[in-house]
Amino acid sequence: MCNCKNVELGSFDNQIEIYHQALGRKIWVDTCIAEEVIELLSNGVKTTGSCCGHNKTIPSIVVAPESIPLMEAMGYKHWFNPCVPRGKYSRTFFYAKSVKCPWWIKLQKIWLPWIWVHIIKLPEP
Repeated sequence: MCNCKNVELGSFDNQIEIYHQALGRKIWVDTCIAEEVIELLSNGVKTTGSCCGHNKTIPSIVVAPESIPLMEAMGYKHWFNPCVPRGKYSRTFFYAKSVKCPWWIKLQKIWLPWIWVHIIKLPEP
């Protein structure tokens, strides 16, 4: 689990500033996940977002579509995001390896949405 205490989702509390090579500027990253993001950036992965989960949701890293093969080669597992169930960006969400989350978060945020989309069937747009 991450080290966040009373940090709300979307909050900038408990973040540090790191340099993003692909963007050529500094970005803010959750402290709990910063080392992992720095490692990915140094390996050429283009991250577009990350969140440690703040002990409330799935710790995740989002990458540019061209970085998907690199993430898969490094053993990262895809995170099914029910907000982006199909299309080019549906496979850009990955589980963070450095931060673990409790089983009840996995139930709410992973298993139930997956069942809803794949078994109950999400209607076509």
